[in-house]
Amino acid sequence: MTIVFTIGSATIYDLGDGSNLLRLEDLNVTNGPGLHVLLMVDLEGRDKSQGYVDLGKLKGNVGNQNYPIPDEINLADYGAVMIYCEPFHVIFTTAPLN
Repeated sequence: MTIVFTIGSATIYDLGDGSNLLRLEDLNVTNGPGLHVLLMVDLEGRDKSQGYVDLGKLKGNVGNQNYPIPDEINLADYGAVMIYCEPFHVIFTTAPLN
């Protein structure tokens, strides 16, 4: 049994020049191999089959970090953020986007 502890928040910012970024603040998640940050279509952030965008490798398991969102992404299509372990196909945490 694996228990993943997570605290922090996820916010999308409009940078005013047509670009957006995802900011993770006060993040504290259990470390693991191959962690990635995904924007999820699923409002609960649990079902990858509904669609997702991989924003890249998690920069660190503690602290604040930014992830640029590709310009072609329609943010209205995405409802959550997921931190996902690719090698073992394990969800470490999710956060809804309001």
